[in-house]
Amino acid sequence: MRNMILLNTTYVVNTDQESQFLEFLRNEIVADLRNDGFFSDLKLRLVYTDEDSTVNYCLQAQCDDMDRLENWMMMNSKTMALKLRQRFGTSVLSFATVLEDIEI
Repeated sequence: MRNMILLNTTYVVNTDQESQFLEFLRNEIVADLRNDGFFSDLKLRLVYTDEDSTVNYCLQAQCDDMDRLENWMMMNSKTMALKLRQRFGTSVLSFATVLEDIEI
């Protein structure tokens, strides 16, 4: 049985850019992920922190397997990162982690 792979991208957003970021995320990033056909079950989660000047979000996208994720990363991840950087500069920072479902 193959385990599902989860691409978890965390965004650290300056609070003064939060509404613009969420609009950008929905209209650009999420739209691209849905149209790419590599991912299913996209979820956006708020990450609670003690920081007052930033708010953190995690965008989670499920992928069938690691090969498929690696193909997407080679074809699309740099373009998405560039879009984010061009739009927000250092007002929004991001990092990605890859998680694999493990049966317990």
